Amino acid sequence: MSTANTYVKNILVSGAGGDIGISLGRILLQEKFQGVFGCDISNDNPGECVFDQFFIVPRADNANYFSSLEKIFRQHSIELFIPSSEAEITAILKLDLKEKKLFGVPIVMLDYNSAAIALDKFNTARHLKKHGLKAPWTELAENNEPQAYPCMFKPRSGQGSKGIQVVHSAEQREKISDCTGYIWQELLLPSDQEYTCGIFRRDKECRTIILKRTLIGGFTGKGEVIENSNITDYLIEIAESLNLQGAANFQLRLTESGPRLFEINPRFSSTVMFRHLLGFCDLIWAIENILGLPMSTYIAPPVGKKFYRGYCEFIK
Repeated sequence: MSTANTYVKNILVSGAGGDIGISLGRILLQEKFQGVFGCDISNDNPGECVFDQFFIVPRADNANYFSSLEKIFRQHSIELFIPSSEAEITAILKLDLKEKKLFGVPIVMLDYNSAAIALDKFNTARHLKKHGLKAPWTELAENNEPQAYPCMFKPRSGQGSKGIQVVHSAEQREKISDCTGYIWQELLLPSDQEYTCGIFRRDKECRTIILKRTLIGGFTGKGEVIENSNITDYLIEIAESLNLQGAANFQLRLTESGPRLFEINPRFSSTVMFRHLLGFCDLIWAIENILGLPMSTYIAPPVGKKFYRGYCEFIK
């Protein structure tokens, strides 16, 4: 177990009612941090049963969002702040902070440059191309036509599958009237070769884990640990090109031509708890980094190690 809990006591996780926020809270409690606080736009979720205290705050795009956080920071002596959603990370980047601190409280998140690129799928693809790294062809949909069919039609920013569709033909494309804020992107095949990859980089040390997962009801239901040197090398090349510092999640497919990244999540992954249990403790490493502590040892899990999501009941 890390000794980070002896250096910091009170931590606030935002987006604490979602699957990622709840996982972060569970890890912090498991690691024996003294005060594990959560906040979200509603308390009608299991998060209130997980965190020591749970607060309702406005949406991240609300003018009162940051003042609400400041009040919690002050009243509960918060020493670290962990944003768990892309909406919150976007709002933080708009503040153009010189340091990764909010009202004097260190923010546990990816470096600003990498996060800004990752939040924009078009800029992500453009970055890869600029650095000679293989990537799916990607075009802004508003002023361009797809290079080939079938292809993906997806929001330029945002997470999850909302707004994403496969466009199979020019006839189907003609039925799409509004392309504002969307991109066309190469459809990577085969579809059963999709991987979610954890990456943590501190200075020049880079740690990775490759998981092949199965989605059940929109969430990771099960999966296994994979070893593939081509994917690992590709992950490290991308991280180095960004000078990535901190924790991120890379989504890619392994095509006949090799691995191709289609998305970077500039936040902790929805598989963060699975990874923690497998020994890939990127949340703890990120906290150790903020505190200037040496990183805990990483022993890679055995290849083929399987994981499953079960069920847990809460009463409040």
